[in-house]
Amino acid sequence: MKILGSNSRRVASCVASVTALVLVFAPGAAAAKADLIWYLGSPTRTVIDLGVTGSSVGDISVSTGDLSRKPAGSAIGFYTTSQITVRAGLPGGQENRDVSLTITAPGGVIYAKSLIVATPGVPPSEAQTFAITGGTGKYAGVSGESIHSGFTSAGSKIAFYFN
Repeated sequence: MKILGSNSRRVASCVASVTALVLVFAPGAAAAKADLIWYLGSPTRTVIDLGVTGSSVGDISVSTGDLSRKPAGSAIGFYTTSQITVRAGLPGGQENRDVSLTITAPGGVIYAKSLIVATPGVPPSEAQTFAITGGTGKYAGVSGESIHSGFTSAGSKIAFYFN
């Protein structure tokens, strides 16, 4: 067995420390380059208000809109969401919604899920992260994360980070 000299130990210790720092501070999905970016047109929404009038557990929102390759571009597909209010009356009048997102695109479909915080009766305007739960066609077996920018009057951007 060879015993390392003091200089070798210092170098090995330094390399180990740098490696540990790189692993600790490595960027996550939000800092990585997206595998796919599409744009969602402003949604058409239908809200089914169950229970008491206004935001309450069990309310359902269904949205749909166009999918494009660039902001306000020609439609290449469409998206739908089904959202169920699972908590109402959060601070600021907000609610939690359990969201299922389906994106129909050339070559297949991508499915994603999230639990978001949103203002009742309007599309979410803050960014949300979705778990990609699968797909069909050329997207069969996909997984990872999707980051939706939140809606503005012009629509929104959605970035996919596949595993």
